[in-house]
This record gives sequence, structure tokens and C-alpha cells, in this order.
Amino acid sequence: MTSYRPLVIGYPRSGFTLLISVIAELTGVKQDTRTRSLKALCDTAGAQIARRIESVFDRRGLSQELIYNANFRQLTGGPKWLAGPDFSMARFRKYIGLRGDGDFTLITAHPREVLEYYEITHSHASPATWPIHFTTPDGLRFASMRHPVGALTSACFSINALASEYIQRFIPAEQDNDSLRQRLALYKLSDLQFFEALLPPFKAYLEEFAAHEQDYYLMRWEDLIDRPVDTILGIAQALRCELSAEQAKAVWAKLDHVNLTGAHKHNLRRGHGISEGWKDWITNTHLDILRDHGLESYSRRYGYGDFPRLDENRYTPFQQTLSGLLARGEVFRDYGDEDLFGFAFNKSNIDFSRFGFRQYPWRTHTGIERSSCRNEALVMEVSDVAEAACGQFNEAFPIWLEAAQQNCFDEDMVHRLSSAMSALYDDELGLSVFREAMLRASSETGALQVAEPASPVLTESRGTTNIVHFRGRYYAVPQSLGPVDFSQPDLSAISFTGIANSLPELVSMLENA
Repeated sequence: MTSYRPLVIGYPRSGFTLLISVIAELTGVKQDTRTRSLKALCDTAGAQIARRIESVFDRRGLSQELIYNANFRQLTGGPKWLAGPDFSMARFRKYIGLRGDGDFTLITAHPREVLEYYEITHSHASPATWPIHFTTPDGLRFASMRHPVGALTSACFSINALASEYIQRFIPAEQDNDSLRQRLALYKLSDLQFFEALLPPFKAYLEEFAAHEQDYYLMRWEDLIDRPVDTILGIAQALRCELSAEQAKAVWAKLDHVNLTGAHKHNLRRGHGISEGWKDWITNTHLDILRDHGLESYSRRYGYGDFPRLDENRYTPFQQTLSGLLARGEVFRDYGDEDLFGFAFNKSNIDFSRFGFRQYPWRTHTGIERSSCRNEALVMEVSDVAEAACGQFNEAFPIWLEAAQQNCFDEDMVHRLSSAMSALYDDELGLSVFREAMLRASSETGALQVAEPASPVLTESRGTTNIVHFRGRYYAVPQSLGPVDFSQPDLSAISFTGIANSLPELVSMLENA
């Protein structure tokens, strides 16, 4: 396989994550020094930036009300796209909420080389930009596609990572079911102002993609669902990867109707994901709106044909309820938890200028894209903290980039990088954890080139739990255990609250426990 990373483009709810996962199964994980070093840099610095953001809430006694999914605590986590006059930067959208007080989206920007954190570069945006301004060669660019009605219907039933985090922490398990999704969807589908606000960004994406479709290998979501083996074999052929039908079947067995988005545990709607399943949830009113907006032409273009006329005598109970609401001009408001409703309200891929969100100008490294948070002083402090922290990372990053270009990941690089990153860390202890992680990852074998610390490193304490970093992993140690001997060869008998490969992952585990 080539050293280039594949690229996947796709609108949300189009089979995007599934396509990434199929390609990941076929191409494997990169273990080269450059990738290991970059991942260590992004994981450690990203955790520190997230900690800075958390501190704003901690100082106000709001840490328990903070909704901040682990996916967004990662430096490269969240939806991403190229930006800047020469497309030299990558931007990342972070969703942050405050229980009882609304939410906001924070955009961060870093040199686009951080996208190499992922074995597969991926984005929901700008299909025209990537073939021209990025290094992915012909033959390694892929795109996902779904029936336009199916993609939009799925968007109305989807639960974003912010709402998912809230559900995991504050909604009783017995209430976390499909009726919760249906109540939220009834609002989105009965409020036609909301539904129509979903259409301009979607149509703009389809128009842009249609003009550049020849630059991508296209995978239709329905083909993967209905003919998985043949579809996976086609992807493998495009990758020049030898694969048998049995191997393709095994790949699909790992991915079929499985949640693939980590800490975003509600990305998959269990029991659904059925080709043409949207016909049981949408109404003719919505199909007429989609026709009026010109989306039917894209349905034809990508092999789905004209939109059907649904038999209203065969409407499902959900469709009957929705149709009745539309006939009365009534918007469904019985969605229960007001916080959940606010967090579940689509944060992107919508014309949010219609909904009165506050918007703020771009700064140098960050920007608050939109906010419904009533505590504006808190939002502005997060903006200040994130701007400073991201700026500190970006100013230090050229040291790593120079080493990567020269393929020279030595101790001198780590020490220069540690010195440049020191402003991001509050104490020498945190900086030493960063230095050790970089030394380990930057060595040829992945083994630490310096002596291991005599004892594990306490990175922080949360309530009655200590978080300890030891040999590349993070351990949640209940203080009630007293001193723990990490030198023993087998730690499996110790009752850790959690173990993770990164600090954000462990923090998420603790918050959701």
C-alpha cells in the first residue's frame, strides 16, 4: 500500500463513518514514527487545551454541569475542514454545553498537518477543495452518498455528540430509547421552518460535489447495506487491495449496525439503518418541499430515481401523528427535557441564521461560531482561554513539522518542543508527562529512550479519584485504595475505576460512570 492516506468526503448521515470504517479495516493502522509522534503530540496537547477549557467551568463551580464529549476534547476531534487563504490550516468544530444554560460551538484552527493524526483523512465539507489543495492522489479519494430523503430523515432522528453526552449522564437508562428520538424528530419534522433550514447547506454540498464527482470513488450507503460484500470488494479494488469474498464478509460482520463513533454512543439508531426505511417516517408534505428545493434532481443523478408519492392510507402511526400536526399547523412541543431538546437542536449543516443564535467574529486561532448560552461572560472566557492555548500549540508545532520533514525525531527535537510547549502547561509535572510521551513515541521502536520514572506520574485528582499516567496509559485510581504498586508485572487484580489510552477517554469514562 502507498504511504499516502486515503481521503473520505461525505455529508453527515450519508454512510460517511461506515465508509471510513471499511477503508480502515482494509488499510490497517500506521505504526511509523512520524504517526506515533504526531498522535502523542496531539493527544497530550489536546488534553491540556481541554483541561484549560474545563478550568473555566471549574472556577465557577460548574464542572458537573459541563457537557463536553470526549470526542471534542481531542485536539483533532469534531467535524473538520480546510481553511485559510492558502488552505494551510485545518479547522475543528467543538460542541460545548452547560446544563440549564445552553450551548455553543467553538472552532479551533491548527496547521493542516495535524490531519495526519488519522489513518484516513475525512471531512463533511468542501468536496471541491480537497482534490486541488490537498495531497491525496487520484485513486485514494472516496465519497459517501445516500438517498437525499434518507439522509435528511436520518438527520432529523440523529442525536449529536453533545446530546449523547447529556443522555449518558443525566437521562435514566430506561428512558434512553427510540421514543426519545421520535419525540425530538417530531419537533424537527413538524416545524417546517426548521426542516427547510436543513436544505440550503445540503443542496449546496450536492451542487459542489456534482461538479467534482469525477475526482472521487463513490460509495452509496444503500449499496453497502443491501450488497455489502460486493460493495466492500469494489472499495478494496479501488484501493488496489487484494480481498476475497469471505474476507469482505468478515469485514462487514465487524461493522454491520455497530456504533462506530466512540464516545458518541448515540450515533447509531438501533433497529434502523434500513434501505428506504425513511418511507415509514417522512410525509408527502416533506417530499413536496424537497422537490420545490430542487433535491429530486440529485436523487435521479445518483441512481435513486424520482421521489415517490407515498400512500397516505398506509402511513405508520408516527406518520399519522406527524401528518395531523402539519394539517393543523401545529409544532410538536412535547419533547420532554428542555436541556436535551436544546442540545439535540442541529448545531451545523443548517441555516442557523434563522434561529437567533449569537455569532462572533473569527480571532487568530479560534472563534465562537454560534451560541445559545445565556452566560455570555463564561463563553467569552472560554474563547480567551482556547485562543491562548491553541496559539501556544500552533507556535510550537513548526518544531515537530521540521523534524517530520527531516525524519529526525530525536531527543533534541523533544526537548526543543517541550520548551516551546511549556507555556501550555501549568506545572513541571504536566510538562514532564508530555516530554515522556513524546520521547516514547518518537523513538524508532516506540520504546522510551530514557529511563522510566521511578514511580508513576499523578496528573490530576478528580474528587476521590487520582488520575495516574504510567507507561503510556492513564489509570483512574480510587483514593480509598491507598498506595498502589505499579511496578508489579500484572496490574489486572487492582480495582481501577478505569483505564484508557488517552486522558480525554478516561475523563469521559469517569463522567459517564
